[in-house]
Amino acid sequence: KSARSIEEQYWAVLEKRGRTFARSKSLPLPILPGGTKYWVDDTYSNKRIHVLKIDLTNPKVSLRASKPDERGITPTDFAKKVGAVAAINGDFFTSSQSFRATGPAVGQGVRWQNSYNRSDWSYLACTGSNSCIIDPQQSTAPPAGQYGTVVGGSPVLVEPGAGWYLKPGDNGCAPSCSEPAPRTAVGLSADKKTMWWVVAEGRQGSVSGLSLYDLAGVFKKLNAKWAVNLDGGGSTGMVLNKKLINRRPSGEQAERKVGNSLGIIIR
Repeated sequence: KSARSIEEQYWAVLEKRGRTFARSKSLPLPILPGGTKYWVDDTYSNKRIHVLKIDLTNPKVSLRASKPDERGITPTDFAKKVGAVAAINGDFFTSSQSFRATGPAVGQGVRWQNSYNRSDWSYLACTGSNSCIIDPQQSTAPPAGQYGTVVGGSPVLVEPGAGWYLKPGDNGCAPSCSEPAPRTAVGLSADKKTMWWVVAEGRQGSVSGLSLYDLAGVFKKLNAKWAVNLDGGGSTGMVLNKKLINRRPSGEQAERKVGNSLGIIIR
């Protein structure tokens, strides 16, 4: 009998607890297209990690990022505005006035002209047919017109041949890398047919969050070959059925307006 993957073990445990999206009565979970699954990893008492697995081969699934005129709203408001069944916050941004994305940003084929588009930034980029990449080089912006959905992020957490991008205790991108905090990140499988969204709650007393090294570890357990970190902290948010499902950090109960968001539209 072959050993089950970590993901399958989580799924089996949650089914026993009656917490799958199909059975849960405590969470506002949507009817998602086949191959798209949601679960909560609460294996550890001080960790609460939301995971959404997306089947990119499903023709009903369409990925949608914020257009320039959709900046500066919460992930929940973005989901309501565009009719997304699920959404997460996107890239880091400059301020609550300009909401200028730090990396490249494209929504419905419209490129953000005033994003910083830093050459040392990575990104998730997807075509209309859900052909997606996570750029590990952090060197070039995606080709103009090729990808209709682009969300920037940094640092790269996992990439082929390099294993974990980060090391335990690594604070190369400031101490916030090694300190536990709320996190948002996306990952892709080796065949690029599966995408994972991971949102970790944090700054809630005993629920501290994840370091970037631990966040990379979540994707390694999921067998992701690429993963990139998105904006975190008070920006962290996962929305299902147009409702925020992650608990907010203590002292910041209101959902934060963010630069851009990423959503799933059912065609």
